[in-house]
Amino acid sequence: MKSGEHKKDVEVKLLARIYNKRASGPKLVFYDVRNEGVKIQVMCQLQEAKEGGVPFEKQHEHLRRGDIIGITGYPGRTAPKNKIEKGEEGELSIFATEIILATPCLRILPDEHFGFKDQEERHRIRHMDMIMNPSTLNTLATRSRMVKYIRKFFDDLDFLEFETPMMGSIAGGATAKPFITHHNDLNMDMYMRIAPELYLKQLIVGGFNRVYEIGRQFRNEGIDLTHNPEFTTCEFYWASKDVFDLMNLTEELVSGLVSLDNSWPCHI
Repeated sequence: MKSGEHKKDVEVKLLARIYNKRASGPKLVFYDVRNEGVKIQVMCQLQEAKEGGVPFEKQHEHLRRGDIIGITGYPGRTAPKNKIEKGEEGELSIFATEIILATPCLRILPDEHFGFKDQEERHRIRHMDMIMNPSTLNTLATRSRMVKYIRKFFDDLDFLEFETPMMGSIAGGATAKPFITHHNDLNMDMYMRIAPELYLKQLIVGGFNRVYEIGRQFRNEGIDLTHNPEFTTCEFYWASKDVFDLMNLTEELVSGLVSLDNSWPCHI
């Protein structure tokens, strides 16, 4: 669409969070909203308000940054004169006919100018990190797609995925300090697993030729921005294959992973 163009015959409905609110008098309100990593402007005009609905001023008087709102309207581009003179297009926007409050934000969001940058706070208040730093959303979405790809990769090769025990009577499978817990009914100490290796090897011995597991491991050791005592691994075993076969398979897996589209939202 070109500047000033509208498509009133196309109805748009979406749910999004308010990141900025600007009023230009009592008859015009702008919102910058985001959802799933996408940002768009919402333009609310008195003359466009839905007839018979909630009065225009009532729709907007209590809305603030952080609120999640329901938006009904149509797409178009704004037509600011200073941009048209420079040959630039107006901003793609939703021209709202109705705004409803879906979920209020009970605590004020950090200022967008200063952002939410403290590394300690970002990792302790993860939901705030996702709200204020879109790159975090992309990182987590990329991780999810990687796990999905790895699972499909092994499934397509006729591997079987198993869920092995999280607790055991011995801390085996790797050299690391385990977490110790207590089983009340058995009255015995047990160890959170540090690797699924022993159980997966038992499956191979028992007769399964291709097995893998994507699961959580627990190691009671150091913690920093790149190390966590609880983490996810993928471990696989393939009977009758040697180290070179597994090296080739791993190279194929990693090559496929790095070719994934890491933009978000992205549906595969």
